[in-house]
Amino acid sequence: MKKILVIKHDKIGDFVLTWPAFYLLKKAMPDAIIDVFVAKVITPFAEACPYIDNAIADSGDDTAIAEHIAQQHYDAVIVAHSEMRMYKILKNIDIPYKLVPKHNWYQYLYKHRASTDYKKGEGCWRGSCMLIEYFLSHHGYPIPSLPKQYWDMSEHKPKWQQYYGQQADEKLIFIHPGTGGSSGSVAEADLAKMISHINRLTKSDCHFVLTYNGDELILAKNIQALLADQPIRVSLAKPLDSLRDFAESLVAADMFIAGSTGPLHIAGLHNVPTVGFYAGRRSAPHIRWQTLTESSKRLTYTPPIGKKTGRNMSLIDFDQVSQEIADFLNKSS
Repeated sequence: MKKILVIKHDKIGDFVLTWPAFYLLKKAMPDAIIDVFVAKVITPFAEACPYIDNAIADSGDDTAIAEHIAQQHYDAVIVAHSEMRMYKILKNIDIPYKLVPKHNWYQYLYKHRASTDYKKGEGCWRGSCMLIEYFLSHHGYPIPSLPKQYWDMSEHKPKWQQYYGQQADEKLIFIHPGTGGSSGSVAEADLAKMISHINRLTKSDCHFVLTYNGDELILAKNIQALLADQPIRVSLAKPLDSLRDFAESLVAADMFIAGSTGPLHIAGLHNVPTVGFYAGRRSAPHIRWQTLTESSKRLTYTPPIGKKTGRNMSLIDFDQVSQEIADFLNKSS
Protein backbone atom coordinates (compact mmCIF):
# COMPACT_ATOMS: atom_id res chain seq x y z
CA MET A 1 0.00 0.00 0.00
CA LYS A 2 1.33 3.38 -1.01
CA LYS A 3 -1.34 5.89 -0.04
CA ILE A 4 -3.70 5.85 2.96
CA LEU A 5 -6.40 8.27 4.09
CA VAL A 6 -7.41 8.53 7.74
CA ILE A 7 -10.70 10.21 8.65
CA LYS A 8 -10.48 12.02 12.00
CA HIS A 9 -13.01 14.83 11.90
CA ASP A 10 -13.18 15.74 15.58
CA LYS A 11 -12.28 18.29 18.27
CA ILE A 12 -8.71 19.26 19.12
CA GLY A 13 -8.37 17.07 22.20
CA ASP A 14 -9.76 14.04 20.38
CA PHE A 15 -7.44 14.64 17.45
CA VAL A 16 -4.42 14.85 19.78
CA LEU A 17 -5.32 11.49 21.28
CA THR A 18 -5.07 9.97 17.78
CA TRP A 19 -1.36 10.80 17.48
CA PRO A 20 -0.28 7.40 18.90
CA ALA A 21 -2.30 5.74 16.13
CA PHE A 22 -0.68 7.93 13.48
CA TYR A 23 2.70 7.06 14.97
CA LEU A 24 1.98 3.33 14.65
CA LEU A 25 0.86 3.70 11.05
CA LYS A 26 3.82 5.81 9.91
CA LYS A 27 6.38 3.79 11.86
CA ALA A 28 5.10 0.51 10.38
CA MET A 29 4.73 1.95 6.86
CA PRO A 30 7.39 4.68 6.56
CA ASP A 31 7.23 4.80 2.76
CA ALA A 32 3.45 5.18 2.56
CA ILE A 33 1.79 8.57 2.17
CA ILE A 34 -0.50 9.17 5.15
CA ASP A 35 -3.22 11.80 4.64
CA VAL A 36 -5.86 12.87 7.14
CA PHE A 37 -9.28 14.49 6.74
CA VAL A 38 -9.92 16.95 9.58
CA ALA A 39 -12.01 19.94 10.61
CA LYS A 40 -10.76 23.16 9.04
CA VAL A 41 -9.65 24.69 12.36
CA ILE A 42 -7.38 21.71 13.05
CA THR A 43 -5.71 21.63 9.62
CA PRO A 44 -2.55 23.66 10.48
CA PHE A 45 -2.05 21.56 13.61
CA ALA A 46 -2.54 18.34 11.66
CA GLU A 47 0.07 19.49 9.16
CA ALA A 48 2.52 19.83 12.05
CA CYS A 49 2.12 16.18 13.02
CA PRO A 50 5.34 14.36 12.01
CA TYR A 51 3.37 11.21 11.13
CA ILE A 52 1.02 12.90 8.64
CA ASP A 53 2.03 13.85 5.10
CA ASN A 54 -0.99 15.90 4.05
CA ALA A 55 -4.08 17.30 5.76
CA ILE A 56 -7.39 17.70 3.92
CA ALA A 57 -9.55 20.42 5.44
CA ASP A 58 -13.31 20.01 5.64
CA SER A 59 -14.67 22.66 3.29
CA GLY A 60 -18.27 21.74 4.05
CA ASP A 61 -18.87 20.94 0.38
CA ASP A 62 -19.36 17.17 0.42
CA THR A 63 -19.43 16.85 -3.37
CA ALA A 64 -16.12 18.68 -3.73
CA ILE A 65 -14.62 16.66 -0.87
CA ALA A 66 -15.64 13.38 -2.52
CA GLU A 67 -14.18 14.50 -5.84
CA HIS A 68 -10.91 15.48 -4.21
CA ILE A 69 -10.62 12.17 -2.34
CA ALA A 70 -11.41 10.22 -5.52
CA GLN A 71 -8.63 12.04 -7.38
CA GLN A 72 -6.03 10.92 -4.82
CA HIS A 73 -6.40 7.20 -5.66
CA TYR A 74 -6.01 5.96 -2.11
CA ASP A 75 -5.26 2.29 -1.49
CA ALA A 76 -7.10 2.38 1.84
CA VAL A 77 -9.22 4.62 4.02
CA ILE A 78 -9.36 4.22 7.80
CA VAL A 79 -12.35 5.94 9.35
CA ALA A 80 -11.19 6.73 12.89
CA HIS A 81 -14.25 8.91 13.49
CA SER A 82 -17.25 7.28 11.86
CA GLU A 83 -20.48 9.06 11.00
CA MET A 84 -23.16 8.73 8.33
CA ARG A 85 -21.91 11.82 6.54
CA MET A 86 -18.53 10.18 5.94
CA TYR A 87 -20.20 7.04 4.60
CA LYS A 88 -22.12 9.11 2.07
CA ILE A 89 -18.92 10.87 1.00
CA LEU A 90 -16.96 7.63 0.62
CA LYS A 91 -19.58 5.19 -0.66
CA ASN A 92 -19.13 5.85 -4.39
CA ILE A 93 -15.35 6.26 -4.29
CA ASP A 94 -13.31 3.30 -5.51
CA ILE A 95 -10.97 2.70 -2.57
CA PRO A 96 -9.98 -1.00 -2.33
CA TYR A 97 -9.92 -1.20 1.46
CA LYS A 98 -12.23 0.69 3.82
CA LEU A 99 -12.00 0.12 7.58
CA VAL A 100 -14.28 1.47 10.31
CA PRO A 101 -14.72 0.95 14.06
CA LYS A 102 -17.46 -1.37 15.29
CA HIS A 103 -19.64 1.54 16.39
CA ASN A 104 -23.15 2.52 15.31
CA TRP A 105 -25.38 0.55 12.96
CA TYR A 106 -23.79 1.88 9.78
CA GLN A 107 -20.62 -0.07 10.52
CA TYR A 108 -22.42 -2.84 8.62
CA LEU A 109 -22.30 -0.74 5.46
CA TYR A 110 -18.56 -1.43 5.36
CA LYS A 111 -16.83 -4.74 4.66
CA HIS A 112 -13.98 -4.28 7.12
CA ARG A 113 -14.70 -3.51 10.78
CA ALA A 114 -12.50 -3.55 13.88
CA SER A 115 -13.25 -3.47 17.59
CA THR A 116 -12.01 -0.35 19.36
CA ASP A 117 -13.27 -1.32 22.81
CA TYR A 118 -10.22 -0.63 24.91
CA LYS A 119 -9.81 -2.26 28.32
CA LYS A 120 -10.91 -0.79 31.62
CA GLY A 121 -8.05 1.25 32.99
CA GLU A 122 -6.83 2.31 29.54
CA GLY A 123 -7.14 5.77 28.02
CA CYS A 124 -9.46 6.31 25.06
CA TRP A 125 -6.41 6.92 22.85
CA ARG A 126 -6.10 3.13 22.78
CA GLY A 127 -9.24 2.88 20.62
CA SER A 128 -7.63 4.53 17.60
CA CYS A 129 -4.50 2.43 18.12
CA MET A 130 -6.60 -0.74 18.06
CA LEU A 131 -8.05 0.33 14.71
CA ILE A 132 -4.58 0.86 13.25
CA GLU A 133 -3.27 -2.36 14.81
CA TYR A 134 -6.09 -4.28 13.12
CA PHE A 135 -5.24 -2.65 9.80
CA LEU A 136 -1.52 -3.41 10.11
CA SER A 137 -2.08 -7.01 11.20
CA HIS A 138 -4.56 -7.56 8.37
CA HIS A 139 -1.89 -6.51 5.88
CA GLY A 140 1.03 -8.35 7.46
CA TYR A 141 2.84 -5.45 9.12
CA PRO A 142 4.36 -5.84 12.62
CA ILE A 143 3.01 -3.56 15.36
CA PRO A 144 5.64 -1.01 16.47
CA SER A 145 6.22 -0.07 20.10
CA LEU A 146 4.97 3.35 21.19
CA PRO A 147 7.42 6.12 22.18
CA LYS A 148 7.50 8.04 25.45
CA GLN A 149 7.06 11.33 23.61
CA TYR A 150 5.08 11.99 20.42
CA TRP A 151 6.30 15.45 19.46
CA ASP A 152 9.93 16.41 20.00
CA MET A 153 10.16 20.20 19.81
CA SER A 154 13.06 20.41 22.28
CA GLU A 155 15.25 22.36 19.84
CA HIS A 156 12.65 25.15 19.89
CA LYS A 157 12.21 25.16 23.68
CA PRO A 158 14.62 28.07 24.39
CA LYS A 159 12.80 30.24 21.83
CA TRP A 160 9.44 29.63 23.47
CA GLN A 161 10.81 30.04 27.00
CA GLN A 162 12.02 33.46 25.94
CA TYR A 163 8.68 34.20 24.27
CA TYR A 164 6.83 33.55 27.52
CA GLY A 165 9.28 35.66 29.52
CA GLN A 166 11.10 33.03 31.54
CA GLN A 167 13.74 34.54 33.81
CA ALA A 168 16.81 32.60 34.95
CA ASP A 169 15.83 29.16 36.27
CA GLU A 170 12.22 29.88 37.18
CA LYS A 171 9.65 27.23 36.31
CA LEU A 172 7.01 28.08 33.72
CA ILE A 173 3.71 26.74 35.00
CA PHE A 174 0.88 27.07 32.49
CA ILE A 175 -2.71 27.20 33.69
CA HIS A 176 -5.71 27.13 31.37
CA PRO A 177 -9.01 28.30 32.93
CA GLY A 178 -12.29 27.14 31.48
CA THR A 179 -13.04 23.55 30.67
CA GLY A 180 -13.62 20.94 28.02
CA GLY A 181 -16.87 19.08 27.48
CA SER A 182 -16.19 16.29 29.95
CA SER A 183 -15.50 18.23 33.14
CA GLY A 184 -16.84 21.08 35.21
CA SER A 185 -15.05 24.40 35.62
CA VAL A 186 -12.65 25.11 38.45
CA ALA A 187 -13.65 28.41 40.07
CA GLU A 188 -11.41 31.42 39.56
CA ALA A 189 -10.97 31.78 43.32
CA ASP A 190 -9.87 28.15 43.65
CA LEU A 191 -7.34 28.52 40.84
CA ALA A 192 -5.99 31.73 42.39
CA LYS A 193 -5.72 30.04 45.80
CA MET A 194 -3.94 27.08 44.23
CA ILE A 195 -1.46 29.35 42.44
CA SER A 196 -0.72 31.18 45.68
CA HIS A 197 -0.11 27.95 47.58
CA ILE A 198 2.06 26.42 44.86
CA ASN A 199 4.16 29.57 44.74
CA ARG A 200 4.68 29.45 48.51
CA LEU A 201 5.41 25.72 48.71
CA THR A 202 7.70 25.36 45.70
CA LYS A 203 11.44 25.75 46.26
CA SER A 204 12.11 27.11 42.77
CA ASP A 205 10.91 30.47 41.56
CA CYS A 206 7.71 30.11 39.54
CA HIS A 207 6.20 32.06 36.69
CA PHE A 208 2.52 31.26 36.15
CA VAL A 209 1.30 31.72 32.57
CA LEU A 210 -2.47 31.91 32.05
CA THR A 211 -3.50 30.62 28.63
CA TYR A 212 -6.94 31.22 27.16
CA ASN A 213 -9.08 31.16 24.06
CA GLY A 214 -11.84 33.59 23.20
CA ASP A 215 -14.06 34.38 26.19
CA GLU A 216 -11.63 32.59 28.52
CA LEU A 217 -9.59 35.81 28.50
CA ILE A 218 -12.06 37.20 31.05
CA LEU A 219 -11.38 34.25 33.35
CA ALA A 220 -7.63 34.68 32.98
CA LYS A 221 -7.81 38.41 33.76
CA ASN A 222 -9.97 37.76 36.82
CA ILE A 223 -7.47 35.23 38.18
CA GLN A 224 -4.63 37.66 37.58
CA ALA A 225 -6.58 40.38 39.41
CA LEU A 226 -7.19 38.11 42.41
CA LEU A 227 -3.42 37.71 42.77
CA ALA A 228 -2.48 41.33 42.07
CA ASP A 229 -1.64 42.15 45.71
CA GLN A 230 0.65 39.14 46.12
CA PRO A 231 4.34 38.89 45.10
CA ILE A 232 3.63 36.24 42.47
CA ARG A 233 4.73 36.25 38.83
CA VAL A 234 1.48 35.80 36.90
CA SER A 235 1.11 36.79 33.26
CA LEU A 236 -1.37 36.36 30.45
CA ALA A 237 -0.04 34.28 27.57
CA LYS A 238 0.84 36.46 24.61
CA PRO A 239 -1.52 35.60 21.73
CA LEU A 240 -0.16 33.57 18.83
CA ASP A 241 -1.41 33.68 15.26
CA SER A 242 -2.07 29.98 14.81
CA LEU A 243 -3.04 26.84 16.69
CA ARG A 244 0.12 25.24 15.33
CA ASP A 245 2.34 27.88 16.96
CA PHE A 246 0.45 27.66 20.24
CA ALA A 247 0.74 23.88 20.25
CA GLU A 248 4.47 24.02 19.56
CA SER A 249 5.00 26.71 22.20
CA LEU A 250 3.79 24.46 25.01
CA VAL A 251 7.17 22.72 24.89
CA ALA A 252 8.27 25.63 27.11
CA ALA A 253 6.06 24.52 30.00
CA ASP A 254 7.44 22.84 33.11
CA MET A 255 3.85 21.90 33.95
CA PHE A 256 0.41 22.39 32.41
CA ILE A 257 -2.68 22.62 34.63
CA ALA A 258 -6.25 22.55 33.27
CA GLY A 259 -9.57 20.80 33.09
CA SER A 260 -10.06 18.21 30.35
CA THR A 261 -9.26 20.57 27.49
CA GLY A 262 -7.54 20.54 24.12
CA PRO A 263 -4.55 22.54 25.44
CA LEU A 264 -4.01 20.03 28.27
CA HIS A 265 -3.85 17.21 25.73
CA ILE A 266 -1.52 19.19 23.46
CA ALA A 267 0.86 19.59 26.41
CA GLY A 268 0.83 15.81 26.71
CA LEU A 269 2.32 15.49 23.22
CA HIS A 270 5.47 17.16 24.57
CA ASN A 271 5.52 14.83 27.60
CA VAL A 272 5.09 17.91 29.78
CA PRO A 273 3.90 17.10 33.33
CA THR A 274 0.12 17.59 33.36
CA VAL A 275 -2.37 18.27 36.13
CA GLY A 276 -5.94 17.55 35.04
CA PHE A 277 -9.26 18.23 36.75
CA TYR A 278 -11.97 15.81 35.63
CA ALA A 279 -15.60 15.11 36.43
CA GLY A 280 -16.27 12.49 39.09
CA ARG A 281 -18.13 9.76 37.20
CA ARG A 282 -18.25 5.99 37.33
CA SER A 283 -16.94 5.98 33.76
CA ALA A 284 -13.66 7.36 35.18
CA PRO A 285 -13.02 10.25 32.75
CA HIS A 286 -9.69 10.93 34.48
CA ILE A 287 -8.54 7.60 33.05
CA ARG A 288 -10.50 7.69 29.81
CA TRP A 289 -9.32 11.19 28.92
CA GLN A 290 -5.81 10.90 30.36
CA THR A 291 -3.10 12.87 28.61
CA LEU A 292 -0.31 11.30 26.56
CA THR A 293 2.27 12.38 29.12
CA GLU A 294 4.03 9.48 30.85
CA SER A 295 1.99 8.14 33.78
CA SER A 296 4.66 9.16 36.31
CA LYS A 297 4.23 12.79 35.20
CA ARG A 298 0.42 12.91 35.32
CA LEU A 299 -1.60 14.19 38.29
CA THR A 300 -5.39 13.93 38.13
CA TYR A 301 -8.13 15.13 40.46
CA THR A 302 -11.89 14.63 40.59
CA PRO A 303 -14.71 15.59 42.97
CA PRO A 304 -16.68 12.75 44.60
CA ILE A 305 -18.58 10.56 42.12
CA GLY A 306 -22.29 11.35 41.89
CA LYS A 307 -24.92 13.29 39.96
CA LYS A 308 -24.90 16.14 42.47
CA THR A 309 -21.17 16.13 43.17
CA GLY A 310 -19.43 14.86 40.04
CA ARG A 311 -19.10 18.22 38.27
CA ASN A 312 -18.70 20.34 41.40
CA MET A 313 -14.99 21.10 41.29
CA SER A 314 -15.19 23.11 44.53
CA LEU A 315 -15.38 19.77 46.37
CA ILE A 316 -11.77 19.03 45.44
CA ASP A 317 -9.28 19.65 48.26
CA PHE A 318 -7.14 22.33 46.62
CA ASP A 319 -4.82 22.55 49.63
CA GLN A 320 -3.90 18.91 49.03
CA VAL A 321 -3.66 19.51 45.28
CA SER A 322 -1.29 22.43 45.82
CA GLN A 323 0.90 20.40 48.15
CA GLU A 324 1.12 17.47 45.73
CA ILE A 325 1.94 19.76 42.81
CA ALA A 326 4.64 21.50 44.85
CA ASP A 327 6.08 18.15 45.95
CA PHE A 328 6.26 17.07 42.30
CA LEU A 329 7.94 20.30 41.22
CA ASN A 330 10.40 20.16 44.11
CA LYS A 331 11.43 16.62 43.20
CA SER A 332 12.03 17.64 39.60
CA SER A 333 14.09 20.69 40.52
